[in-house]
Amino acid sequence: MKETLTIGISGPIDLKLLNWSLDKSSLPDTNGFPLTSHLINALLERGYKVIGYTNSSEVNEHQVLRDGNLTICIGRTKPQPGRRMFKYEREELTALMFAHPADVIYAFWTYEYAWAALDSGIPTIVSVHDIARRILLTQFDMFRLVRWYMNYRVLRRAKHLAANSNYTFKQFTKAEQERAVVLNNFYSSSFEKSVPKSPQKGHYIVSVSMGFTKRKGVPTGLHAFARLREKHPTLEYHLVGVGMEPGGEAQQYAEQHGLAEGVKFLGLLPLNEVLEKVAKAKVMLHASVEESFGMAVLEAMVMGTAVVGGEKSGFIPELLNHGKAGVLCDITSPEAIAEATSSLLDDENLMRKIEQEAAAHVKANFSEKVVVDKYLDCVNALYTRQGSISGVKEEVTREVA
Repeated sequence: MKETLTIGISGPIDLKLLNWSLDKSSLPDTNGFPLTSHLINALLERGYKVIGYTNSSEVNEHQVLRDGNLTICIGRTKPQPGRRMFKYEREELTALMFAHPADVIYAFWTYEYAWAALDSGIPTIVSVHDIARRILLTQFDMFRLVRWYMNYRVLRRAKHLAANSNYTFKQFTKAEQERAVVLNNFYSSSFEKSVPKSPQKGHYIVSVSMGFTKRKGVPTGLHAFARLREKHPTLEYHLVGVGMEPGGEAQQYAEQHGLAEGVKFLGLLPLNEVLEKVAKAKVMLHASVEESFGMAVLEAMVMGTAVVGGEKSGFIPELLNHGKAGVLCDITSPEAIAEATSSLLDDENLMRKIEQEAAAHVKANFSEKVVVDKYLDCVNALYTRQGSISGVKEEVTREVA
């Protein structure tokens, strides 16, 4: 093996979360996803050279930024990419991979970032973070149809797959499972250090959601809160995320159905404000009907906020340790949600027990220390063997029920 392996990360990278000395105020905005940046930081801390491949609508020409062992390559984008199957964006990324090659690429999602990595010819592990066909069935539109087709093409071509949870792995076909391992999402060590110790809890519950859709479950959450408020008349419900802004879809729906009383529509907030909002909440209500993982839930558990989630919502039951590290219920039923949330609000001992169980569960299974070592086993095995994923499986522990 090379003395220092160069690992490529292809995906949406939040440049401002990277541990480098560049002036963050001068960096272009990107379609950032915190996990990619946390993985890059973890790899740098372990002494690896990293090349990130991402894109931005704010650059007019390729940008290559360097700082120590880190290189970030930024490609251009064009409006309405779905109409072109993201062809322009894919070609931009692939060109950067040819010009600045890594030894192995770890590509996030089964869309343009993975397609570009596969086109580069560099050995690539495609990390699967959602189930495109399930999303299409619940959010049927042309964009989701395009994404499903891109996912289909990528899954057929990829020789090496990594599912972000056991739930995602189980959605694969038998042929895909033979090429796959489970590499869970994780929370960063820096995140753990930043969590406030015993924050003063406010008198509210919170939901964080990137979209006001049936799949995300916020409409059901509003109906559940109306029932909950009958028993807890001073309780508030804080909604954070896309569609949750004042005057947005969530507020319009709430007012049309007489559900706005006690609800604060906060919309998108800076990350530090989101984390503070979750840390001070009595309960996080995660009303999504299907999650391939559930990063918002994981972060709430680390911050010591009890979670109510769906008993059939993808990976959520396992993330909540089958009800030991959170309260599970029929997330499609407002009555069941209200009853589950009340069980926590009415019982401080249960609340503390759930919070303690959650903290122990995530530390043992989803911490950076535990998960990143498995990433490295996978990447190193692929580079040294250039063989089938079955060889990598021998070196990566996975438990699939």
